[in-house]
This record gives sequence, structure tokens and C-alpha cells, in this order.
Amino acid sequence: MTPLDPLYFGTQGWAQRVATWMSNANSAPSATPFLDGNVRLIRHSLMHSDATGPRMVVNIGADALLSFLATGDYRNIYAQPVVGGKRRSPTKERVAVDGLLELEGGGANHYFGAVALDGTGVRFYGEYCMAIQPARVTADTRLFDRDSYDLLQAPLADPDPQKAGEIVSALRGQWGADLADMLIMKMLPRLPPVQHLITAGTISGLVLSDQEFVEVHLEDKILTQDIEEIRQSPDADAVEAGIVNRKRNRQSPTLVEMRWVEQRMRVRAQLLQQGVGYRVVTFQGRGYQWT
Repeated sequence: MTPLDPLYFGTQGWAQRVATWMSNANSAPSATPFLDGNVRLIRHSLMHSDATGPRMVVNIGADALLSFLATGDYRNIYAQPVVGGKRRSPTKERVAVDGLLELEGGGANHYFGAVALDGTGVRFYGEYCMAIQPARVTADTRLFDRDSYDLLQAPLADPDPQKAGEIVSALRGQWGADLADMLIMKMLPRLPPVQHLITAGTISGLVLSDQEFVEVHLEDKILTQDIEEIRQSPDADAVEAGIVNRKRNRQSPTLVEMRWVEQRMRVRAQLLQQGVGYRVVTFQGRGYQWT
């Protein structure tokens, strides 16, 4: 088996890993004069605290979101929430991963999310993206370089407890100290050898693309007042508009489609009633030139 990259999975701090990677890349024959500038732009974007700065996001389905809005208390899987009429419990895989992560107090005391800029999160986990208030995510909030379920798959899965612990330790970080460098280190191998400066939209896509993300382990509960806004993909809005138009034109949608539309209307009504922000994300990026 090919060994893991000794720099990426090494014992150096994230800032030192970035510095070493940059030094190696700039001395390589394929070096691009735009690398340093692009990394500066990435860091500039990640250090912003405005509305398009980094956020912890949690994706959630409509049933779970309606339950959350009704109770004001977001329940993780260890609390055995009822979602879609069924009581959910942690899988053996979830328990195994949380054991490997060695979270203080265990997985029951933590709530998982991802780092995003202005996108709509990891939609695999739900169509609604909850952006958490920046003040709620403290500097010591734990980060993990990737989806922690990867620890159960080769080449990260290791039967040797010591080696498994070393891998987990190498991929950990904290929001305050490591966020920018963790994300930069994650982006560097994926940066194309471009001959121009990259855009804010490209950076947003590199921070979170499909299920490629930095995981956030937030300790303690998430309450409705911790939600900065609910983000929605324009794809879902377009599908809803198509279903509604078909109904208006007497082209009967299915019962499943109508139930989905009605559920979305209930979500919007609840968000409006509780004063929770709701936004359809129609583009990625800041919408203006770098300053």
C-alpha cells in the first residue's frame, strides 16, 4: 500500500504544513508565479468576518427542521429524535467513528457540521442549510480535515490503535487557530496550475464541494437563536416552481410532489413566524472585486 503523504498527515502544525508545501511547490519546475497571490486571496477570503465569511453549516431535512422550529432544540442522533415519524438512533458506524475522534464527553455532547462560505452546505444530509451564528462557534471548537466517516475506510482505517490515533491527531484542528491553514492545505493540491488569480466563487467551491469539506464538531446544543439564516439551493426553488406551474396548468403533480411543496410552504411560514432569516443562494462569491 502506498504510504500516506508524510507532510499532509504529519505532526507539524497546519501553518507549518502550508509553509512547507508552498516552499516545495515554488521550487518545483512546474511552479506558477500566481501561486503566492492565489494563496493570499484564499487567506483574505477566509479571514473575513462579514456575511460571506466562513460559517459552520448544518444541513437538515424538512421534517427535522420543522421539529427543530417547533421545539427550539436541535437534537443530535444520540438524543434519538423522531424524524419523519421514525425514532432515529446512532448507527454502529457513528459510534465507532466518535470513539476514534475521542470527543470530550463523547458524540452525545457534540453537533456535527461543515465549514462553508456562502454556499448551501452538504445537501446529501438535507435540502435546508442552517448557517450558525459566528459568535456561537468559539475559537476552541474542534475541526476535522474531512468527513470523519472516512476513518472507517482504507487507507485511513488502521487496525493498530496507535497508528489510528496518529492519523486522527494529524487531521484535527481548532476553529480559531487552524481554520484558514486547514482549508488552505486542503485546497493546495487541488489548485489548478492557472496563469491568473482565482475568483471568490472558485474559493467558495474549494471550501466545500459536494461531500468534500472540513468537519466541525460543535460542543453543546444548537438552539433556534443560534441560527443566523437558513440557506436554500435555487435548484429546489426551481423544482417547486415547476410543480406549482404544472398544477396551475391542470397537469396533476403526484401526491409525493404536492406533499413536498406543502412541506416547503410550512417551513417558510414557520421561519417567517419565528423571525429566522431565509435566503435562496443564487451565486457563489462576494459579487465584487478583491480589495
